[in-house]
Amino acid sequence: MKAERHKKTLGFPEPLLGRKGMRIPVIAETDQYLALNKPAGIVIRQHPWDEGLPNLDQALNHQLAANRQEFLATAAKVFASVYYLDRVISGVSLFAKSKSAWAELKNYTGSGLNEFRFLLIAVAEASVEEAIVCEVPILPHRYKAKMVPSSAKGKRATTTFQCLKTGREGWSLWEARTHFFRPHQIRLHAALSGLKLMNESLYAGQEAPTYAAVGKRKKSSDFERQIFEPTALHLAELRLNSEEFESTLIEAPLAKAFLGALHCLDMKP
Repeated sequence: MKAERHKKTLGFPEPLLGRKGMRIPVIAETDQYLALNKPAGIVIRQHPWDEGLPNLDQALNHQLAANRQEFLATAAKVFASVYYLDRVISGVSLFAKSKSAWAELKNYTGSGLNEFRFLLIAVAEASVEEAIVCEVPILPHRYKAKMVPSSAKGKRATTTFQCLKTGREGWSLWEARTHFFRPHQIRLHAALSGLKLMNESLYAGQEAPTYAAVGKRKKSSDFERQIFEPTALHLAELRLNSEEFESTLIEAPLAKAFLGALHCLDMKP
């Protein structure tokens, strides 16, 4: 079944998530968990690769401890992120509302029972097929904030890529599916599979074209501006598969800017 759609948002004044205050959409909620549609650029939890940056775990619990009414209304005892989602990725971010719910959800996620579906915009190398399965083991770099492939010491990782649409200037819309993902897995596997992810800076990506390059009429001052600024990678769906949480589909709508980029590239959904 699909999780019930919510129209509410939760507010985070500055500097909880950075220099600007923001409201983040709630996309699903039960007694056990809260799901947010995280914008790109926001950190979910403390992680060595995001050291010193504000994160949603801290911001949610700060607002709860401050007795903000909209957070008290969730009836959460504590907020705890269930999985790490790269800072550059937008989409479904899941938070347990208690320690016991966190333990259960984390166990299901670590056991590979859940299903994750990402959407990404990329340029594919000429030899790339429309369906790809990447099973390259990966592990953290010894001193850089990135993952590297390693058949000898890497941990298992599987990502299935499928081309959904092809657009102009060589760009295409892909989905990536997995039952469990490690930090940077989708980004690294995309690169290893011959997909140059839009605005990916670590793993052989490709910059988004400008409005002028795709022939879209904008103000003259916008001609040299990119059609999309963040990394074009979005966790669009999470399916929870367990007896406790049934089979529940949580969906995170694409941001207007992402939809705009698809429109510019003639890949309107």
